[in-house]
Amino acid sequence: MSGQEGEIQARRRVVVVLQDEMRRVLDATRVLLDEFNALGKGEKNEVSAALEKVKRAEEDVMTLRTALIRELSQVGTLLVNREDIMRGAFAVEDIFGHINGVAFKMSQLQKGSAKNKRYRDSVLQLLGLLIDGISKLNDSIRALSINPDQSMQMAAQVQQVESSMDTDYREAVAMVMRTATNVKELITVKDVLESIENCADVMLVAANASTILAMGM
Repeated sequence: MSGQEGEIQARRRVVVVLQDEMRRVLDATRVLLDEFNALGKGEKNEVSAALEKVKRAEEDVMTLRTALIRELSQVGTLLVNREDIMRGAFAVEDIFGHINGVAFKMSQLQKGSAKNKRYRDSVLQLLGLLIDGISKLNDSIRALSINPDQSMQMAAQVQQVESSMDTDYREAVAMVMRTATNVKELITVKDVLESIENCADVMLVAANASTILAMGM
């Protein structure tokens, strides 16, 4: 096997692991929507089930990260961009820390806050955009080994989604500060909105990492 062939095979193996990580992240992000809907209905068991799904998905990502490190250590110097791959993997993994934060902070919402139409619409709007952005990031990482140009295009779309989320987040926070009936409601709802916005920020970091990877493919 030539050096070039070895590098291609090594790159394919590590990208597959990175793609598996990203799929787990997307699955967990979709669970956030299920959790919020359960909160509005007062379905505590469903909320607990959603939190458990997020926890299991994070454990899967940690296992995959270990597998990725093992693959990279085995290929050694075959991959000249292995540091970029690791940065991409850490960026994807970092999203999970924020998904956990969203899941936990939503679980602290009172049923009345989750049912409040103004709050509900704002949270659902941000969660919908987050799922859309993470889905596009997933597509970007899936395209790394097939079509690097498409990967960069999808990463650029993630940036557009994040920009929309910034605008919606600021409007939502302003609305909550005007309409909250007590300090606890203000803090808990604002925390949920902020945690979703923070998740979008690290999503953008991962999209930038995906762009760098695509340029090296």
